[in-house]
Amino acid sequence: MSEENGTRTPSVASEEDMLIPVQPPQKGLGVVMGASFIVGTVCGSGILALPKAMVDAGWAGIGLLIICGLISAFTGSILGKCWTILRMRYPEYEDQYIPDPYPTIGFRAAGRVGRFAARFCVVGTLYGGGVVYLLLIAGNISNLIESLGHVEIHACYWILIITAVLIPFTWLGTPKDFWQAAIMAAVTTGIGGLLATVALIVMEPTTPPATHSNPTFNSFFNAFGTILFAFGGASVFPTIQVDMKQPDMFPKSVVIGIITVLCIYLPISVAGFVVLGDNMTNANILDDLAKSWMLYTVLILITSHLFMAFLILLNPIFQDLEDFFNIANKFSVRRCTVRVCVVISMLFIALSVPHFGVILSLIGGTTIAATNFIFPPLFYILLSRQQVPSDAPGELPNHPPPQGPQYVGDIAPPVGQSLELSETDETMNLTPQHNEHAQVPWVTFEIPLYLKVMLIEIILIGLVGGVASTYSVIAAIASGSSVFTVPCYVNWATADV
Repeated sequence: MSEENGTRTPSVASEEDMLIPVQPPQKGLGVVMGASFIVGTVCGSGILALPKAMVDAGWAGIGLLIICGLISAFTGSILGKCWTILRMRYPEYEDQYIPDPYPTIGFRAAGRVGRFAARFCVVGTLYGGGVVYLLLIAGNISNLIESLGHVEIHACYWILIITAVLIPFTWLGTPKDFWQAAIMAAVTTGIGGLLATVALIVMEPTTPPATHSNPTFNSFFNAFGTILFAFGGASVFPTIQVDMKQPDMFPKSVVIGIITVLCIYLPISVAGFVVLGDNMTNANILDDLAKSWMLYTVLILITSHLFMAFLILLNPIFQDLEDFFNIANKFSVRRCTVRVCVVISMLFIALSVPHFGVILSLIGGTTIAATNFIFPPLFYILLSRQQVPSDAPGELPNHPPPQGPQYVGDIAPPVGQSLELSETDETMNLTPQHNEHAQVPWVTFEIPLYLKVMLIEIILIGLVGGVASTYSVIAAIASGSSVFTVPCYVNWATADV
């Protein structure tokens, strides 16, 4: 605040400042490492499934892929701002480790209903995604071993072997404890996607001319569900943000990460659509590539990525369950027991439905549509309506007010006042607002009309697209056009992943 003619005028801080208390350097993830975790989490299954989705959606699928990617980057940054706002309003979130940040955002924005909805969708997304990853890893390894060694070991058996190998690695703590996995996942998927694109281009002279059928309602929205799944990392975003050195910088990590993912997705999606078109018969593009050293290299790289991504993807579920059972955030027998039980339950689902395409589209149209498109803008709007602490669900902040100017920019409001945050394109205007109920500065902010309209439009896109995609998947199952294979434990000889 500055004084002029005896009056106090509001100070202006940049959006990056966000009124976060100055703290000594902390251990945690940086912006680039946060982006690496996003690439490692989001990318992978999309490389394998998107080419077929482009064929099912027609030429419009390419535009849909770009739009969904850009919206995911925007809503991911909005979700990051939601957590930053909570850290500003509730100092206890600075001092305590929060194992379930996404449900916490839902609770502070929309009460118990918001927390339950967020938790249900996050767990459903990550759990289903883990099952898909198990199936993809098993299928890739089965194909690789059969192609190289001419030894046929069915994918169902590989699911068992892979689960046994992965279980010890799931005992690691939080994302910052296995940052190497994020780097490996990001590097392997980037190189793998590039090689797969080159392999498709090399096939073009020997492949029959591609044809492109007009998409149907069901095929288009099935593809939409697949595209949503390909960008379905928002469930993990708050967990990554919590582990950052500067959590308020997370929106930058989201934009960098999602744009990188989009740059990996686009070439292979377009190449698959142009080179193969209707000749593509498999949900996994690798099953349609010619057998060569490039295919084998891609199989190894993408499978390595899926191994690493599996660990990152399931971590929020583990942390949520451990918090529910009051398990300390350290290595222990109880932690290992809970995580083993989760992975074994996923193994049962993978053996029961050894066909990832159906699971992928169904999750994309339901829980991922909610966590990526609906919840972030909705929670952001609800948080903006909370003008005083009593407007927010849950217990009021009860920490003592700061003593003296301890904030970035030397901005410290008087005791009993709160700070009003008015968002513009470039800055946040910070002004004091009297609040007799506040014990700590309570930050409020206003959403410009154009931005509010944009947020509402994204919510509607998520609702309409998600409902249509889910309906298409269910209709395909009911009509028999989406064939379920025999569960592995019923008939190991004929089960087909």
